[in-house]
Amino acid sequence: MNHATSPSRTGLAGGRAPAILAAAILAAALPAGTHGQLVLDRGTFRLFVDGEEAGTEEFTIQRIGTGDAQVTLARGTVSMRDGRTLTTVLRLESPAMVLNEYEATVTGTDTLVVRVVRRGDRLRTRTVAPWGEEMREYRARTTTVLFDEGVAHHYFLLGRFLDGSAELPRLHAFAPLSEREETSAGLSVGSETLVIDGERVEATRIGFGSDAGAGTAWFDGSGRLVRVSLPARGFAAERRFEG
Repeated sequence: MNHATSPSRTGLAGGRAPAILAAAILAAALPAGTHGQLVLDRGTFRLFVDGEEAGTEEFTIQRIGTGDAQVTLARGTVSMRDGRTLTTVLRLESPAMVLNEYEATVTGTDTLVVRVVRRGDRLRTRTVAPWGEEMREYRARTTTVLFDEGVAHHYFLLGRFLDGSAELPRLHAFAPLSEREETSAGLSVGSETLVIDGERVEATRIGFGSDAGAGTAWFDGSGRLVRVSLPARGFAAERRFEG
């Protein structure tokens, strides 16, 4: 269960605050004495809402450091045709990619910033918007993952289950922007042939969740996320293949 404090009418922090917070996350990601970085994936998704193309998402996923000290950073920029922009930075620790820190900034008509920080067995979220500030807490489990609203590349986290070598867990998924929480998102794995961006792709399909939280993510033979579908929310994303 999550817990929300009463919103305080503090208004939005100065315009440089989102950039400063994102820079702090990136700086904190470097393990002491480590400077090596490995790009795991980067690319662009075409985004669809209710069947209509609505925007694009550019993303980069990189690994910093090795062993237990390694950090995985996933950064993305969602640009919608209605003028809204969403930038995200997700920080994961250790080879198990444990959720540690996250920031999302929405700009357009209004500016909204959501920050998530792990403190022990709790995830604390702080949302700052023109109408005020709100604090929430979520329980942090070993199976907790963050799939934020309208962001496709976050589903790369499901790629760790592609080889079928481990028993599929029931994930605890939440989306800070929408304050949505799925406490029991079961997984299923299968194979499927897709046509994406004019190319035929032999893909592994991972289904997750149920009812309004149900969705599917597809990965190609090299383990790259190539499609996401969330039917109940009318959201889909397809990878754009370069060259």
